[in-house]
Amino acid sequence: MWRLVYRLKISKSENYLGRVLPSGSGVLQSVNQDRYYHGNRKFMKVRSKHKSRNLFAPVENVHAVRRGERFNRRYTDKYGVRSDKFVPPHKLPAPRWNWDYDLTKKSASTLHGVHSDNVVKFNQDIVDNNPLKDKQWELGTWEPWSKRCGAVGIKLGVQYMWLKNGTCVSSTLIQILDCHVIKYFSKEEYNGRIAAALIGAKNASPFYRGEKYHQFCLDAGVPVKEKCFRFLITENARLKPGTPIYATHFRVGQSVDLLAKSIGYGFAGVMQRWHMKGGPASHGATKWHRRIGSLADRSGRVVKGRRMPGQLGGTYETAYGRRIFRINTRYNVLYVKGRIPGHINTFVKISDTCNKKLQPRNEDEVLKHIGPFPTYQPELVDEELPENIYDDSVFDFDNPSIVLREDS
Repeated sequence: MWRLVYRLKISKSENYLGRVLPSGSGVLQSVNQDRYYHGNRKFMKVRSKHKSRNLFAPVENVHAVRRGERFNRRYTDKYGVRSDKFVPPHKLPAPRWNWDYDLTKKSASTLHGVHSDNVVKFNQDIVDNNPLKDKQWELGTWEPWSKRCGAVGIKLGVQYMWLKNGTCVSSTLIQILDCHVIKYFSKEEYNGRIAAALIGAKNASPFYRGEKYHQFCLDAGVPVKEKCFRFLITENARLKPGTPIYATHFRVGQSVDLLAKSIGYGFAGVMQRWHMKGGPASHGATKWHRRIGSLADRSGRVVKGRRMPGQLGGTYETAYGRRIFRINTRYNVLYVKGRIPGHINTFVKISDTCNKKLQPRNEDEVLKHIGPFPTYQPELVDEELPENIYDDSVFDFDNPSIVLREDS
């Protein structure tokens, strides 16, 4: 009797939030509908075979996820009808969402053309309104402890070259494209010990970069860059923001260090990751063909640093002491000895080598081990550079080694 009276009393009155509960609803139903009820739940509990739910932190189960219940009330109109074009983001192929997914090819191409024209005009306005155009910075002179900045390039591929001794070596082509100094950090502004410079390359769309990143390029008076790297330098090698950096920032014959992101192979076994031998292919071997051997020593403890399966690649790796064989001044391309990490079109951080044996100790070695200090500036050079500059050890096919002559 009490139970029936209480149901009627609750159904005709308002709940604690001021909302009228539907008539004929039970106490349990009323409480479940109101997620913000904080009263005496033990007093209002109704005996039932169903367990009470957690009303304050509902968890979506696997079946609800598969049915897409959390998208039922999303992206609908006032009548609760969802567009036929809507697809949940987790069901879309990479990159998950495209701004032109519901446009025709003609409309998308038109918008791409308008966007490209706007980007070119926007970048030109940045260069014309450069706040540092009339301000000149005094260039420093080289000292034995000097350390200058490098450049940011793009990996183009691999090409073979012939040396004068008859050997064939592979070289990696790196193009320095639209490389500028973005920002200079003094010693006091950076860490109190050494200065730094931010170098960017390859002009990008300003609509796909953050506001703070965008402001750095605006202050320097250069277009927004797609990739930037930080270089630790000395204060006498500082450069004004907006200064262009060319391939002639380096010299043929000098050695450089190249930092690039290696190719990511995902989770790999020990044979691919560490080049281990693996187990025997036959003669009693069962499920042990590509596995690792013993993990622990005699104590039974696995030491730190044990080579095991795991993620292979996708990390920044450095190739040290690579020699520059050739420089193309027309397209700003460096020909560097050997292969370097990364895919084609990977951004490469190029800096002077950190090998102390290859660092200059006097002014005579500066012309051999590093490029112009602090960088190459064409307005300060009277003579015009050739299109291709070769190292002394590289064979130049434009200058043949055999000359035929007619005997008179």
